[in-house]
Amino acid sequence: MEETQRLAVSLKSLATMLDAHRTSVRRWLTQAGIKPVSIGRGKNGAIRYKWEEVKGWLDSMEHIE
Repeated sequence: MEETQRLAVSLKSLATMLDAHRTSVRRWLTQAGIKPVSIGRGKNGAIRYKWEEVKGWLDSMEHIE
């Protein structure tokens, strides 16, 4: 799926993209103020992050040295 079509991304996918542990990625997103979105209910529900927010955060991180 192309980036322009992506609406949401899972924590696991982000961790794989960043080659980092899921706990680290969750902590970074929390520190950046990016909140997860719940899709569905109960134990079968999914937690995702809005791709536009994550992409903006990643883009801003590229400029930090």
